[in-house]
Amino acid sequence: MLGIIAFIFVFGLLVTVHEFGHLLFAKRAGIMCPEFAIGMGPKIFSYKRNETLYTIRLLPVGGYVMMAGSGMEQNPLTAGQVISVKRNEAGEVTHVILDDQHQFRQIEQLEVEESDFEDELFIQGIDKYTNERVRYMLADDAYFVREGDLVQIAPRHRQFKNKKPLPKFLTLFAGPLFNFILALVLCIIVAFMAGTPTTTVDKVMDDSPAARAGLQNGDTIKQLDNDKVNKFSDLKDILEKSKDKTYAMTIERDGQEKVINIKPDAQEIQVAKNKTEMSYQFGLYPEKTFSLTEPFIAGFKTFLYYSTFIFSLIVGLFTSIFTGGFSFDMLNGPVGIYKNTEKVASLGIIALLNWAAMLSVNLGLMNLLPIPALDGGRILFVLYEAIFRKPVNKKAEVAIITAGAIFLFFVMIMVTWNDIQRYFFN
Repeated sequence: MLGIIAFIFVFGLLVTVHEFGHLLFAKRAGIMCPEFAIGMGPKIFSYKRNETLYTIRLLPVGGYVMMAGSGMEQNPLTAGQVISVKRNEAGEVTHVILDDQHQFRQIEQLEVEESDFEDELFIQGIDKYTNERVRYMLADDAYFVREGDLVQIAPRHRQFKNKKPLPKFLTLFAGPLFNFILALVLCIIVAFMAGTPTTTVDKVMDDSPAARAGLQNGDTIKQLDNDKVNKFSDLKDILEKSKDKTYAMTIERDGQEKVINIKPDAQEIQVAKNKTEMSYQFGLYPEKTFSLTEPFIAGFKTFLYYSTFIFSLIVGLFTSIFTGGFSFDMLNGPVGIYKNTEKVASLGIIALLNWAAMLSVNLGLMNLLPIPALDGGRILFVLYEAIFRKPVNKKAEVAIITAGAIFLFFVMIMVTWNDIQRYFFN
């Protein structure tokens, strides 16, 4: 149960923040957003506020913001369909009535021949009363009437595709940007909760290099060889540079300085699937302080570390495709993320928040990949429009995005099946 709750919390937080970034910048740009969804598949909850329907859907595999003119909408009318319309005094259609749950007066019935709700904004058909062919334009304030609800039809100036490149770019980039902001905030929160490590020893691990060298609780580390140690992270930096040599460590004990010789243990640590790194450790835990300023610095450094580390993993992943080292074991789908979240949750809230921060960075970076159907792929179309002063051919864009979506769907199926086999049948 703990794993399920933790997964729902982490998944819901990451996706909600990502999609909220898109929604916020879309609305600021004047783009109509008919739906804001967390999850995919059938609706299990919905709430409408103003022109946007907020939904939670059954399958925890993502989310979306439906923007008018982004290619996600479907024309609900088909040739031969009989509908009712209501027009204003100018003869423009204000309501396209698709059900009988509203009682409108002075309506007309049409047998639809052709319709367009994106570019030309019209309905053409045969008037059922006069048998004449008519063509009506839509009013700026027009609605679909279906399932007892009013769904506004976006006029041209409120469609994503008709906005200038800059608001388009900001709207698309806002999702990953908000994931990076979330990760930074989580890292700072963790730093506040965990405290900032100092250079004073709090505990020496049994049978460790620190214990063998005679290091004691309360000792303050001042120097390694000729390198000053002003903060605990300096130890890691020095060890990464000089690795497993024997160091002359200057410590302060009971007000007096003392020099001891110490050699770190080298350990191979699994940092990712199919990737290990050597870690050099003295085997000690530092004392921690709690302040108002240090956690901001520590949190920012942790965020930078997660960002560079995950970016290097992504680069390695794509490099492996061309070098022949690629394996689906290098990827995690919803099942794998759930199982890992379950393990991390058992370690406590700090570990879970750190995990959420890493996943948030990962989600932001992955969405910026130049793959059609992801934010990065759509940003490329916007950059093309900004450079060449014209949008990508609509048919070509739809075909490329569709191909990208099919590719991602295939990858998701393969990764999920691989996760199921790995976690449930091995």
